[in-house]
Amino acid sequence: MKHINLNNLLTENLLILPKEVRLGVVSLPSGLSFSDKIEKIKKQNKHANMKFTFSNPSYSGKADKFEWANSAIIFTYDYKQNKHNSNLSSNGFGKIAAFAEQDYYEPLKKITSEFENLFSRLNYKFHTFIDNPNHYDRTFFEISGLGWQGKSTMMLSPGIGPWQLLGTMYSDQHFEPTESKNYSCGECNLCQISCPTGALDEDYILDSNKCLSYWLQSPETIPYDIRTALGNRFYGCDECLISCPPGQNKNITISKINSHDVDLEKIIISTNEDLLEKYNWFYIPKRNANYLKRNAIIALSNNPNHKTYKFYLEIYKILPDELKNYILWGFWKLGKINEINSLMDKENSHDLKLEYEKLKSMTS
Repeated sequence: MKHINLNNLLTENLLILPKEVRLGVVSLPSGLSFSDKIEKIKKQNKHANMKFTFSNPSYSGKADKFEWANSAIIFTYDYKQNKHNSNLSSNGFGKIAAFAEQDYYEPLKKITSEFENLFSRLNYKFHTFIDNPNHYDRTFFEISGLGWQGKSTMMLSPGIGPWQLLGTMYSDQHFEPTESKNYSCGECNLCQISCPTGALDEDYILDSNKCLSYWLQSPETIPYDIRTALGNRFYGCDECLISCPPGQNKNITISKINSHDVDLEKIIISTNEDLLEKYNWFYIPKRNANYLKRNAIIALSNNPNHKTYKFYLEIYKILPDELKNYILWGFWKLGKINEINSLMDKENSHDLKLEYEKLKSMTS
């Protein structure tokens, strides 16, 4: 059976790939399955309470999903920029991780949409997965020769490192497979060293219970030690990405002015509707923007300005109890927990009074 050269097909149909997009092809059936791996992580509770591909490992980790599929096309989109923002922020401001500064899935979806239009015209059968809980997105990445899994659990490629997003398209056509290659991290463990909480201490395993990015997207109450470790992070942590040598570029420049820095006070007093619209590409639990306000309170408490204590005093009474809980921790972080007796005298919530007493007992 003659296989179709995908690159030739694209040229013949005037479909030009952006330089940021690379393709890999795997012939099916592949015999691969990652279901047991996902299930093992889940049983060890290394996934914390994440859903996504952990909701149904038997299907999400299954490589050969469709009997009709003869090839899988793997898309990678390189969103690495040569201009990185400084990790320093002014007092009262928070950071958004580089991977979340904008919706980088948009250009990837645009490219796969062009493939879908082409395949439809050619009467090819296909099915696409992008950022989808029903598909483990790195399933075919290594076997297609695009790169390897790093000790950070990120998918890495030479010259790109972890700064890439993945998509998969199943097709009924027989495309020429790309050549598998041998890559590895070798002795490098910079991602593990750079992780602030030790979430990557075990090679190739992420313990989400310790991952700062996980906690900033979690609906659970954030533990005290994690709150402190978060520093001024408002959304995401990318220490393991920044430290990865394959993703570094000698031509990178550091911008002292970061347009993505977040005025944390403004976040806390914004309407939930405005926040959901402004950060529409964020994963926000239950689409409840109070979780973003929670993140902002933690970041502001770790990186306060001269007005933060007064600001907390003014807004405490108008916030819901779940945010008051974090404001109380903020008073403790500011060293002011013993100065709010009059505020707490007016507090009716038994749980908040208990939290207050607990935080008071933690002062030395």
